[in-house]
Amino acid sequence: MVKYVRLPIVDDCSLEIMLEVLSHYPSINNVDLYLEVKPVSDQATRKRSRQGDTNVDGSVRDDTLGTQQKGNSNGWLEDEENMDDEDCEIGVGNAVAQKDSRMKKPGLTKGLRDSVSKQVIFSSSWLDERELHVGMIFIDKDELEKAVELYSNRRQREYIAYEDRLVFMCKKRKVCGWVLNAAETKSGGLEITEYTDPHTCKPVDVGADFLAGEIEGLIKAHPSLSITELSKWVKKEFGYTVSGDNMWNAKKKAITTILGDLDKSFSVLPKLMAALCSSNKMVLDWQCDAFPDPKDSSFRSVFWAFQQSVEGFSPCRPLILVDTVDLSGKYPGKMLVAAGLDAENSLFPLAFAITTQESLSADTWRWFFACIRKKVTQREGICLITSPNPDIVAVVNEPEFQWAQHRFCLRHLCFKFYDVFKNNLMTEFVYKAGSTKYISSFDDYLMKIEEMNPEARKWLDQISLHQWALAHDSDRLRFGIMTTNLIFTTYSFINKSRDLPITACILLIFDHLAELFKTRLGFLDESLKNRGEVYATHVMTKLEEYKLASRTHDVLPLDQTPERFQVTKVMQPANKKFFVHCSDRVCTCQTWQVYKYPCSHVIAVCRRLNFDHLQYVNDFYKTESFRGVYAAVFNPLPGVSDWLEASEVPRPFPPGSPPRSAVKPVTTESPRNNSAKASDANTGASGQSETRRSGRPKKPNSKYGI
Repeated sequence: MVKYVRLPIVDDCSLEIMLEVLSHYPSINNVDLYLEVKPVSDQATRKRSRQGDTNVDGSVRDDTLGTQQKGNSNGWLEDEENMDDEDCEIGVGNAVAQKDSRMKKPGLTKGLRDSVSKQVIFSSSWLDERELHVGMIFIDKDELEKAVELYSNRRQREYIAYEDRLVFMCKKRKVCGWVLNAAETKSGGLEITEYTDPHTCKPVDVGADFLAGEIEGLIKAHPSLSITELSKWVKKEFGYTVSGDNMWNAKKKAITTILGDLDKSFSVLPKLMAALCSSNKMVLDWQCDAFPDPKDSSFRSVFWAFQQSVEGFSPCRPLILVDTVDLSGKYPGKMLVAAGLDAENSLFPLAFAITTQESLSADTWRWFFACIRKKVTQREGICLITSPNPDIVAVVNEPEFQWAQHRFCLRHLCFKFYDVFKNNLMTEFVYKAGSTKYISSFDDYLMKIEEMNPEARKWLDQISLHQWALAHDSDRLRFGIMTTNLIFTTYSFINKSRDLPITACILLIFDHLAELFKTRLGFLDESLKNRGEVYATHVMTKLEEYKLASRTHDVLPLDQTPERFQVTKVMQPANKKFFVHCSDRVCTCQTWQVYKYPCSHVIAVCRRLNFDHLQYVNDFYKTESFRGVYAAVFNPLPGVSDWLEASEVPRPFPPGSPPRSAVKPVTTESPRNNSAKASDANTGASGQSETRRSGRPKKPNSKYGI
């Protein structure tokens, strides 16, 4: 975009100002003007002025993203006010040229007169990314340093600056001869006097801070661009490759700049959530503490779930994992995550909530589970796996909580056991006892624990066996899933951004989900098209292993009906026997019941009967059903400037302001009639039994998978 302003100064001479702002350089925040005075004809001047007016009023097209933008709404540089030919003020050093009806012939300053007699190379010429060269002039040292920094970052090179001598050299000067020397000019500026180019060293990764400036305008206009899309854009625009981690850090910095710091982000949060609701049909619920002014409030909790996850959960197994991730920083809090598992046993994001540390209590968990039940899924017979947190246990044991069967995460249970008895070996036995499929093995491990410490055995006996031991999961609701740590590992990126504003965390989660759905859907389409896999890859792999093992099995019918069979493994000294009942889908090895696909013994029986063993694979593992989990598409977010004000919740301020004694609790949707009565009694003490997430969690022993 080019703007011209023409001012008459003396007879047959005009002062023409050319401001060139390149829209594809979002990192340019300040542009200094240098003036060239030359004689021009009135006709040429009028022509140039009309061309400038056309460029200012015309539309600007961003070819990279294919979006039509008008005026100055391109997202890179925004004018705070419009310049008017009738009232234009230009400062050059200490001189000011001002057009006014009372001023007839203002004189030129000495520096400006000197510049007329020689060819001037505008210092802004480095903005178009042409090569630096001898003779290029800069207004001062700061501008020269900015030019060298921009040039070096754009070419992914590191340099050393000797500021006292105005010398810049490649950091790898032993193998690279890139050098730039500058000297002062008579007019007080700086001129490049010596320059050796190009670099002969290898490029390095661009710094996240610089990269954040490059993409800030782009993210402001397109907040939901993924890391992959941003990397492709940078490669196309500037020609350099950026690592995923570096782009991730740059995006976090850019989001923080756009959406505000830790304090401001709370007031921006309703606009972000409203934008997500309108663009992606996200379901939402708030908890806040009201201020005396009903328009304002103190943030307590927010719940959200995307419609894409709600739709995708139906083909998943009836299984929900729940865990927490710590959010440290100025306002410590917890992120509550509910997730399912897809056919490949990968985590499927279902619902999220962020709550303040002091608010996490039984009331908060009751609200969180009520939101899941009302807004996310009404399926029955769900297996809910959580930590043995006393607050969670109290909530799920209430009469209203009848829609799920509760099970404990074995990993969390082992942490709790170790905190009490401080013994690695006993903790390892607890893990092995809980994860074995056989009751006999379970009893053996408990006997060993009792021999080592009778009190430890008594401690375990207080917990219902079906809640933590796979061998006693009589309803086989767990599908063999014993832990929830997939949540923590999947959302470990939150730990990298736990000190960022709440808006940045939520936007990064949205990015993760959008990319996850897109990537997995593409993988599934490839599996169906190229490999023709009917069931999930890991299931097909297991079935091939079992099919090979079944060739060494002997099958003996136990009655006249093709229902009950005895299967033995040949070439084994013990000659152990296994019993298969086809109609009940039971094998005494327990694999069929636990994982819901046939074991080697069942496959051996099917071979004898000439049956297709795939008929005994649970439909939850079908690739076609699996594809339905990720079929929904995430829509891009509108530009930040298009986010509307949200009226469904009072404007939230950071937690704890003003003092809690001056507030009364409110919630936008009460999960049950009396939930609001106890909201000020939240102390957060019971929430301290939740998994430690600050830094590295205290682990008893990594050998047993914790």
